[in-house]
Amino acid sequence: MLAELERRIDGLSAEIRAYPTPIVRCDEQLTQLLEERARLTEWRRRLQEQGSCSPAAVWTNDGGFDAA
Repeated sequence: MLAELERRIDGLSAEIRAYPTPIVRCDEQLTQLLEERARLTEWRRRLQEQGSCSPAAVWTNDGGFDAA
């Protein structure tokens, strides 16, 4: 999953670098590309912080499940 995120972020970065100029302030397509890259970058950061634990395992280890 992390490798796929990296590929997508790299692809978005390349698309942003190659974006035609001049760029107008109201350019919605560029704004969407930047927002998607920021969202994926944040998701990647969260996954890296978790390590190899799944979201369910993190939730359980944080006290979200009482096995008793």
